[in-house]
Amino acid sequence: MYNNVTHKELLNLLSMDNREREDTIHKGKCRNIVDRIIESIRYRQQPKMKEKGLRIIIVVIVRDCIEGDLENEVFDRLIGCPEIMEHGYILEDWDVENRFQKFWDWYNTILENEMKAIHVKKLSIKLFRDLLYEETENLLWTEVNELLIQIEYQNRCDVFTQEGENTWKRYVSKVRQRFIDTKQFTREPEDPESDSPESYELEYSDGSIHYEVKIEDNVEWTVELLKRKIEEMGGRFTDKDIQRMWDLFIRIELILTEDFLGTFFELMGLSYEKLKDEINEWLTKETLICGICRNRKLPDMISDIGQCKICEQKELL
Repeated sequence: MYNNVTHKELLNLLSMDNREREDTIHKGKCRNIVDRIIESIRYRQQPKMKEKGLRIIIVVIVRDCIEGDLENEVFDRLIGCPEIMEHGYILEDWDVENRFQKFWDWYNTILENEMKAIHVKKLSIKLFRDLLYEETENLLWTEVNELLIQIEYQNRCDVFTQEGENTWKRYVSKVRQRFIDTKQFTREPEDPESDSPESYELEYSDGSIHYEVKIEDNVEWTVELLKRKIEEMGGRFTDKDIQRMWDLFIRIELILTEDFLGTFFELMGLSYEKLKDEINEWLTKETLICGICRNRKLPDMISDIGQCKICEQKELL
């Protein structure tokens, strides 16, 4: 349930231009507004998404759904998203690019003896993105080293000499520490801790809430409707089991398949975290990604040309 604060802060968020939102989502005006929105909502269930994930999702909803009228496309992209299932949040491309630019600008300031980073290889951005998902205390020296290797340099130090090897190790250690000090390039090291909370005391409510409704392929789904459809297929699951399926953030069309229901039946005794991991592994092994809508589908839902049947039909219209 929402209140006047939610409504007021949503209008404040809409009054900002997109560039300002992106620039201040981790620190400043946008983050403060979004934090107030999150805290103002009463929740029936504790959201399983991390706080930074909730912030990004709200900005995406405002930009792409409210302003861009892309509600169905955004919903299809987020439901069943492996990144959300694995990490509890997603990294938008613009966010990765902004943070990489901060890294790039800083990195050249620590290079010695006229050494200069001059070009980014394609793999660099992927490695950087992967590092952003790492909890800072788990950030490995080898992962940072691999990122730096994928950058092209002018006057690169000779790592085959003792002096050059020591210099390179110094760079890797400095970059790793920079990730930690800046919270993965979301703040400056010297900045005081933000007044915005890192965790929320969320208030629960017995009333219904907006995220208990999902729109998929122009169909409005609720937990109750999902339960009814599963029962029509002959499935017999408790309300708790149906809710756990719903909370996995998988597309409804995948849930309503014998493949998924059979897999879930075998795994439903696991804890939520373990269940999420196993289902994510099932998605990776047993589904394909449509080349057009980028949604995960079972193999029999994908045509020979790599499109799902829904996208294929749209092209024929």
